[in-house]
Amino acid sequence: MRAHRLLLIAGCAVGLALLPALAGAQSSTSPAPPPTVADEREPIRLLVGMPPGSGVDEISRVLAQGLSERLFRPVRVENRTGARGNVAGEELARSIPDGNTLGVVTATTMLLNRHLSRHLGYDPQADLTPISRFASLPFLVLTGPGSDDRTVGDLIENLKARPGTCGTPGAGSAQHLALELLMRSAGARCDFVHFRGIAGALPELLNGSVQVYVEAAVIGLPLVREGRVRLLAVTSRARSALLPETPTVAETVAGYEAETWLALMGPRGLASTVLSKLEAAAIAVARDAAVVNRLRALSAEPIGGTRIELATTIRAQDSIWGPVARAAGVTAD
Repeated sequence: MRAHRLLLIAGCAVGLALLPALAGAQSSTSPAPPPTVADEREPIRLLVGMPPGSGVDEISRVLAQGLSERLFRPVRVENRTGARGNVAGEELARSIPDGNTLGVVTATTMLLNRHLSRHLGYDPQADLTPISRFASLPFLVLTGPGSDDRTVGDLIENLKARPGTCGTPGAGSAQHLALELLMRSAGARCDFVHFRGIAGALPELLNGSVQVYVEAAVIGLPLVREGRVRLLAVTSRARSALLPETPTVAETVAGYEAETWLALMGPRGLASTVLSKLEAAAIAVARDAAVVNRLRALSAEPIGGTRIELATTIRAQDSIWGPVARAAGVTAD
């Protein structure tokens, strides 16, 4: 009888021991939990896909400081470089959607990489949540100081008559595809030569071997001010507050627009309350007068758009850049 009672007790103990395991097995097949809300005692991680000291990094740190002041919690920039922003993008996509991990994502990551790379490991447009488009970086259309081209009209006319050489900082870069779009839109042609940034292209631009080069204002503007290159136009839709006297390409080639931008993004599945709070904070940062001045000192234009506006921009621009990227015939793999 005593042996029987001991066996019964042991059996109950084994059964109780199995309950946590059974519960775990059941929960592994249950639906995903609803979005979680951030523990506001923790700092927010802001993933940035460019290296420290780069233009994107400096603009991201302006955003981080502004968010910290408005959310009353630390916002720490973490640089996750590599694969044209995809390393940071994929880490963001795989993070817990509680608002503790966000990212500054560029137009290159959102719009170009998905068309240039066959092995991303995530889909930027399906796996990330738009929050706010923070700032834009217009491109400059540049020629050498001895060039005969004084305007975009001159450039196009000369390239139609005799295809020249277009320089870029790399095949598949935003600058390369901006020039591809210009050639397609204007019905002109050029032979592309890809350098490792403007440092490699500058000597060829100065001696006339490269007829035109497109570069972000943050890099190209100092060269313009030093008189080392000639500025023909900006590629933004409207004239830039940085260069109000400089015409846009669109004033010659109707409908043309090419610029990169930086947006605050989160992982898919952010709770609506968290999303609304982050959106409001990001917009307030971009519209702050001191921030506007800091951004323009970095050759960037503040935007401060809503999440709906950002989602609309992504869809509209993807329909433009997808065909251009495919027509260029380059890959980032």
